[in-house]
Amino acid sequence: MKKLLSKLLDIVKHPRGWSLFVFYILFACTLTAAIAFAILAPTQTILCYVCYALAAAGLAYFVYTIVYLAPKIKNSTVRAMHRHRFTDNLLNDYGFRTVVFATVGSVVNIGYALLQTIVGIVARSIWNIAIAVFYFVLIALKGIAFLGGKRAKNNFEKTRKVYRVCGCLLFLLAATLTGIVILMNKTDMRFEYAGLMIYAAAAYTFYKIIAAAVQFSHAKKRGGLVVQALRNFNLADALYSVFVLQVAMIQAFGSAQNAFANNITGAAVTLLISGIGLFMIVRSYTLKPPPDGDGGNR
Repeated sequence: MKKLLSKLLDIVKHPRGWSLFVFYILFACTLTAAIAFAILAPTQTILCYVCYALAAAGLAYFVYTIVYLAPKIKNSTVRAMHRHRFTDNLLNDYGFRTVVFATVGSVVNIGYALLQTIVGIVARSIWNIAIAVFYFVLIALKGIAFLGGKRAKNNFEKTRKVYRVCGCLLFLLAATLTGIVILMNKTDMRFEYAGLMIYAAAAYTFYKIIAAAVQFSHAKKRGGLVVQALRNFNLADALYSVFVLQVAMIQAFGSAQNAFANNITGAAVTLLISGIGLFMIVRSYTLKPPPDGDGGNR
C-alpha cells in the first residue's frame, strides 16, 4: 500500500505519458460539464458543486503541468529547431528573425489593408479607406527598407543611406496620418468594432505597443541598420494602432465624436513618428563603420 501511494505521488509530481493524457481528457470533461451546469442547470445541486470543485482542482493541476513541462518542451523545441537551417537561423540570427517576422507582418498588413479597402467601398466609409491607405504606405516603406538593405549588402555607406531614406520616408507616413486627422475634422468619419471585438482590439493594441517598444530597444543594441529601420516601422504601426483604437473607443463609449481628443492623439502620434524619422536621419550622419565589417546590415 505504501509503495502504491508513493508511486501515485510520483506520478502526480512528475506528470508524463499516459497519466498526463488521461488527466487532460478528464479535465476537459469536468470543465465542459462545469460550464454546462453553470449555463443550463435551473438550480444548483450537490452534483453541480462537486463538478465545480473538480474543475477548479483540475485547472490548478493543469497549470502545474504546464509549468512543469515548459522547460522540457522548450529544450525539445530548441533541439528540433537546430536540426534545420531555416529554424536555426530564426533562433540564433536576430537580423534574419527580424526580416522573417517583418515579412509575415507585411503579409498580414496587406490582408488587413485590403479588408479595410473592401469594407470602405461597400460601406462608403472614408475612415476605413484612410486606414487602408496608411497601411499601404507602411507596406511600401517596409518593402523599400528590405530591398534597399538587400542591395546594399555589407556596404556600410549604402546601408547608411538606406537607413537615412527610411527616416525620410517616416515623414511621408506622418504626412499620411496628418491627412487622416484633417479628414476627420472635415467629414463625419466613424469607425466601430462589432460587439466585443473592441476589447480584443484593445488588448492586441497594447501588446503591439509593448512589443514594438521592446523590439526598438533590442534592435538598437543587436541589429543592423536595416533591422533597426524595420523595427522603427513596427513602432510607427503600433502608435497608429493606438490612435485608431482611441477613435473607435470614443465612438463606442462616448456620447459623440470627440474631435479635440482625437486631434490631440493624432498630433501626438504624428509628432512621435516624425521624431523617429528625424532621429534616424540625424543618426545616419553620426554613425561610424562597425569594427567587425558587417556593413551595419545584419
